[in-house]
Amino acid sequence: MVQVIHPDSFTPETDPFRVRLEFSWLDKLQMSLCFVLLFIPRIILGLFFLVLAWAVSCIGLLGLDQSKPVQGYRVTLQTISCFLGRMCCRCVGFQNVRVIGEQASRDVAPVIVVAPHSTFLDGMAVFWSGKPFIVSREENKNIPFVGKCIEFAQAIFVKREDKDARINTSEEITRRVTSGEPWGHFIIFPEGTTSNRKALMTFKTGGFRPGKVVQPLLIKYKNKHDTVSWTWDMQHGYKEIFLYTCCQWNNTAELHFLDPYVPSEEEIKDPKLFAENVRKVMADALEIPLCDMSFEDIKLKYTQKKKEE
Repeated sequence: MVQVIHPDSFTPETDPFRVRLEFSWLDKLQMSLCFVLLFIPRIILGLFFLVLAWAVSCIGLLGLDQSKPVQGYRVTLQTISCFLGRMCCRCVGFQNVRVIGEQASRDVAPVIVVAPHSTFLDGMAVFWSGKPFIVSREENKNIPFVGKCIEFAQAIFVKREDKDARINTSEEITRRVTSGEPWGHFIIFPEGTTSNRKALMTFKTGGFRPGKVVQPLLIKYKNKHDTVSWTWDMQHGYKEIFLYTCCQWNNTAELHFLDPYVPSEEEIKDPKLFAENVRKVMADALEIPLCDMSFEDIKLKYTQKKKEE
């Protein structure tokens, strides 16, 4: 049976939202050398590949009907964009991304469920999964260069101020996942928030509502220091995450595809049960406990903590 941890039992060692980085003098020396020798070349190369991906996406978006899956030459352009995304990840320092297991075809498992979610760098799961579509905030369209890439990936954009956003998003996910048209996989990070990978949070049900087969994808980082996590209780921010990660000689990530999970009739009728059972399978494979906190619970806890401090 998978263990469940309660927020009241968190310790500095078990808290899934706490990250503290402590570098030895040898670590600092190594990072300083990386900064001098590798940081600038990595940034320049990364921007080069990002601009190329943006240009490819802009071409692909010309005259594109977003209600239909891409076809023809746009499929090739998406493949190129995906490759350039991988190159951007390598420029950050992830030369070693190991894929374990075999990704099922869309016909077998149209939904890919990724966990644990701990950083914006988890986006590499998208690039190593082919050309899946995601759910993204409407505001992300305005991110320089990246916004066009997300659009060309045919993301489902959500307007948070729209009271019907949740319903409309769920309906669009179901439409694409159950469609006979050649849509790609749908990839989702169901926790809806980030942690330090010491526990799995409550899964949102959006990717489970279609009642289709899902394939769990575990993402692990094998570095000496956790420079990648971007979560709630930290003394550094996203800028330091990017800097510290770029200043490692090599960052290692592991993407582990588990066997597709076929829902029972009961799970098809109950998306919450479906999501919870998949979460248990993933936690068992990761050998980490569950934490029954939603995004709203976590936000309330740590907003209150900051006020008290």
